[in-house]
Amino acid sequence: MSVCVGAVAVVMGAGVPAEAGGARPPVRYAGLDGCVCAPWKLWIRGGGVVALPDARVFSVGRRRAPLALSPNGRHVAYFQLGDGALVVLEVATGEVRAVPGVTWSNAMRAARVELSPGGRYAVLGVGGEHRILDTYSGESIPVPLGLRPWSFSPDARFVLVVDDAFQAGIYSISPFAERGRVPVGGALGPDGEVVAHFTARDAGIRLWDVPTGGIPRRDPIAVPVDRTPTRMRWNSVGHLDLQTVVPRRLRKGGGTRYTWYRVDQEWGGTERVGGFVVPGSVHNPIVTGLTP
Repeated sequence: MSVCVGAVAVVMGAGVPAEAGGARPPVRYAGLDGCVCAPWKLWIRGGGVVALPDARVFSVGRRRAPLALSPNGRHVAYFQLGDGALVVLEVATGEVRAVPGVTWSNAMRAARVELSPGGRYAVLGVGGEHRILDTYSGESIPVPLGLRPWSFSPDARFVLVVDDAFQAGIYSISPFAERGRVPVGGALGPDGEVVAHFTARDAGIRLWDVPTGGIPRRDPIAVPVDRTPTRMRWNSVGHLDLQTVVPRRLRKGGGTRYTWYRVDQEWGGTERVGGFVVPGSVHNPIVTGLTP
C-alpha cells in the first residue's frame, strides 16, 4: 500500500530546496525542537526543516517515541498518531506507506525501530527480542534470541548481527541463514563480504574480509586527530565513510558537530566530505548514519 499523506507533503513543500528532478534532499538529523512535546522535525541537507505532525511523540527519561532514519537519510520510519500504523516516509517524494500488520501498542513504548538502506527492511526490537520486517509485504523474520541486528549491506541483502560480547555473524536476508562470522561487529560492506570496525579505544579502522577471515591491511587506518568516531557506513559503489563527533561540552559556540570523512581503503587516511551542527535546543536528536 502506498499513500501520500497531505499534511506531510504540504510541510515538505515549504522552504526545502529540491535536488535535480524535483526530489527532496536527504535528512541530516531528526529531533524535537525546543520542547520534548513538540512534533518530530527533520533537518534537511542544504537547509530547511520538515515537520511530522502525524508522528507519535513522547519522551520519558532516556526513552522516546520510536523514530528511525535510514543510513543515508532518504527514509524515515515512525508510528502514526491516528491509526497507530508503523509507516515509512520516502523523503524525496513525501510518500508515506504503512507496514502491513504492525500497529502501535503499549509494548511499543519500549521498542527500538531501525531502517535498512533503501527503507526496504525495518528492525523492530521489543525487550530482548528483535525481528526484521519487510516494510512492503509485512513479512517478519525472527532474529535468534540474544542477537541484535547492527548493520545492513548497502543493498540490504545481508545483515550483520551482534551478541552481547559484540561478536558478529553475517546473515543473508532471503533465506535468513548465516554465511560467515567475524570477531567484532561493525559496518557491513557490499555483498556482505567486508566489515569495517574500530580498533581498541577507537583509535583506528580495520577491514575484515568475511570469506577469507583475513585483514586486507596490516596497519589500521587512523581516525582524524581530536575527533571521536561514532559510526561508519558504506555506499552502493563500495565507498566507506566515517562519522565523527565533537560533543557540545567540548565545542565553542554550543551544539554538537558531526563530520563525515571518506576513508581511503587502499592507501589509508581520510578526507573530509561534509558536516553539520545539531543545536543544543534539539532534544532527542537522531543523526543519520548512526542507525544500522
